[in-house]
This record gives sequence, C-alpha cells and structure tokens, in this order.
Amino acid sequence: MSQKKAYPTSLAIRLLVHLLFTSFTRYYKVKKQLPDEVKNLKSPYLVLANHVGFWDPFVAGYFLPYFTHFVSSDAVFRNPLLRFFLTRLGTIPKKKNMRDSQVIRDIIAVINQGENVGIFPEAVRNWSGSTSPMDASIGKLIKMLKVPVVVPILKGMNILNPRWAYALRSYPMIIEYKLAFTAEQVKELSADELFDGLTNAMHHDDVEFQKSRMIKIKSKKRAEHIGHTLYLCPECNAIDSFRAQGNDFHCSTCNYEIHVDEYGFYSRKGEGKLHFENARDWFLWEEKEFVNYVRAKYQNNFQEAFYTDIDMNVFKNDASGKLKAIGLADVSLYRDKIKIDFKKKEALIFNFNDLQTINPQTKERLEVFYNNDAYRITGTRPGVSALKWEVAVNTIWNEMGLTAKMAPYIRV
Repeated sequence: MSQKKAYPTSLAIRLLVHLLFTSFTRYYKVKKQLPDEVKNLKSPYLVLANHVGFWDPFVAGYFLPYFTHFVSSDAVFRNPLLRFFLTRLGTIPKKKNMRDSQVIRDIIAVINQGENVGIFPEAVRNWSGSTSPMDASIGKLIKMLKVPVVVPILKGMNILNPRWAYALRSYPMIIEYKLAFTAEQVKELSADELFDGLTNAMHHDDVEFQKSRMIKIKSKKRAEHIGHTLYLCPECNAIDSFRAQGNDFHCSTCNYEIHVDEYGFYSRKGEGKLHFENARDWFLWEEKEFVNYVRAKYQNNFQEAFYTDIDMNVFKNDASGKLKAIGLADVSLYRDKIKIDFKKKEALIFNFNDLQTINPQTKERLEVFYNNDAYRITGTRPGVSALKWEVAVNTIWNEMGLTAKMAPYIRV
C-alpha cells in the first residue's frame, strides 16, 4: 500500500487557480524576472518570499515551474471559502506568532516527498512595503531541510495591494526571483550565515522602488482605510483619530490634513508642517513613539486604562471552531491585562501571562488566543487600528520578560 501524501492537492482546483492568476497577472501587468538558475532548478526547494499583499502566495507561486505548498496562518482557514481552496491547494496551516512544532514536521514531510514549500519569513504582511525583521530560527530551518532556497521579491506589491487597503489598485509590479542558496551552500554555511544571507537577499523597500520609477497609481481611493496602518497623529499624538475619504485623510482631533498624490506620496493640505512624505517613514516613527508611550505608562505603574476602543464587536470560537458573536464591548489596555467590558454581560479579562498571541488579520480584525480559545475583535467604525494592540502588547510582554511570546517583527 502506498503511503498517504502529506497535504495532497486537487488538480482541478490547481488548474482553476492557475487560470485565474493567468488573468490576474495579465490584467495587473505583473512581470517576472526568472533567471535560468531558478527556471531549471528541480524540486524540492524552499521558497522564501517577502510578504506584502494578500495574494502573495498565489502570485509568487504562479511563475515557478513546479507547484509550491505555502505555509499560511490557521486564522485564514476559519473563512469557509478560503478553507475550501487552501486545503485543496495543499496549504500548510500554522498557528500565528506561536511556537508550532507540528508545522515543522509538515514542512519536512512535504519536502521529503519531493515537493516545494513556500514560507514568508516575516511571518506577517509588512505594513509599509519595507521588509520587516525576521526570526533567526529560519536559518536553522534552512539548514535542517538541506534543499536549495529560492527568494521571490515582490516589488510594488505594497502599491498594488497595501495591507491597509480593501481594494487592489492598478500598478505594474515585478517579481524578481533569486537562487539565494544552492544545496551545497546550505550544507557548507552555518545557520547564522544562512540567516544573514537570507536577510540580505530578501531586503526590499517599495518607497525607494517607486521613487526610482514614479509610475502613477490608478486609484481614486489611495487614502481610504489608511488609519489601519497610521494610528498615531504626528501633529497632536491622538490615537485612532484619522478619517479618510478618497485620496485624502485628516486627524479628527487637530485637523491635520494629508493628500495622497497619484504616485502614493504625501503632501500637506493647507498650511503647516508636513511630518512625513510616505507611509514607511510615518510607520517607523509611530511604532517607536507608541512603544515609548506604552513603556512609560507601564514603568510608571499607571493603573488606569492606557487607551480604550469603544463599541467593538467581539467573537469567540465555538466547539466546532467557528467564530460566534458574543457581544458589543469597550476594549481597554491596562498594564497587566486587556479588559473587555460588554454592554450587557460580565466583563472578560485577558491577563498577559496567559495571553498566547495577539495579531491583526485581514481588514484589521484583531485575533486573540487566550487559554487556547480564539477571539476576534472588530471595530464598528472605520479607522480603528488593530495594529496598535499588537505593538502595545509586545511592548508589555518585553517589560514583563515574556520575550518568548513576542513577535520578531515588532521593534521594542
């Protein structure tokens, strides 16, 4: 009897997805740079790509000559439609921001049966188009697998499909494929050397990429939902104060107004200082500023709420794993807990020792794992950022010495 394959695929679904992304890549003018050393490489090999857009695994895998099983957060499997396709595409689920030994065994199994595995070492879609810090353990994984490493760099994906936007824009992106390591190099180099080499190979910045091209972005909604990424006003330091419409956004507290031009760069509406010309610089500033804000309150033993999100929808997984609405609540951050004050029931308390993971998901729904239960928290108005929660909680974990819980891409 033949052994059952790990993460088998459906040829019909693979063909359907291939046809869909033939249309996708042509419509959005996605170009490839695929050197012969990658084109002629035989499976199995490891595909390690930068992660910017929702469609990254489909686009990165489309141009490769051999099918690739991508590793994806188990959170996306809670969407029934995505689960249908992902399971039939042999997608390997992983618990996000948590140590997951099962996923390592699954990756090894797929490699051992002669098939490719794709991983996004940044662990999440980056927020500003500039490659995020990675967990150094990826070097150990490369060393253990003993197969070549291909790195696709998705250039312009943060302009075509920025994490905060709900719709794709029209912008011609490029995927540059590199053979980062041969099997012989993987054998010869140490895990640290492999990590350093991968970090260099994966580095990309879409702000600089756009500056070198200055191609117009065909969209009338270049600013809409920008508050998911930019949650801190540089003029007055208000949190979650931005309101956006079309190509403009402003702070509802101090009325600091910004226009996003046809190239994706910022200009000030009216008089006053322009603090940042692009989302990358703004994002890096606000992360540092917000970390300092949370750290100062923690170190000063501040006992009141650091901040509160009003009127949030809260969901919890049931026995079948489906998320069910459990109520409307105000959600507050304290120095030792997250408190969820429901309008019509007893409050929930998530203390930071037992909180397992916290991270933003698609359309910036906040996913929380607490005592092995999954919760989802979403805003009832546009502009409520889930990102600030991830930054704040990682800052507190760092102060508490719970560094094993921290995400590698949060700079604290």
